[in-house]
Amino acid sequence: MRESNLTRAILKKLKGRGGFWFQVHGHPGQLRGLPDILGVYQGRFIGLEVKTPRRKNKATELQKYVLEQIQKSGGIAGVVTSVEEALQLIQF
Repeated sequence: MRESNLTRAILKKLKGRGGFWFQVHGHPGQLRGLPDILGVYQGRFIGLEVKTPRRKNKATELQKYVLEQIQKSGGIAGVVTSVEEALQLIQF
């Protein structure tokens, strides 16, 4: 499965659960390293970096840093490789 298809599938499931979700599309003027999916769910800020299963730990150092900063700020963030992993991450 392509990363873009996986991202759409995850977004569809997340939106079905409620909350506010959107896909980040890269732009030259945008903060670099933002996760692919950002949202607010049950009052928590969430950032999901989507990778295909074969690229599970292939987040760049900048992406890892941004995910870490989200976590340090009280949000939830991580690399996900499936719809199931994304749903598990938001169960807090």
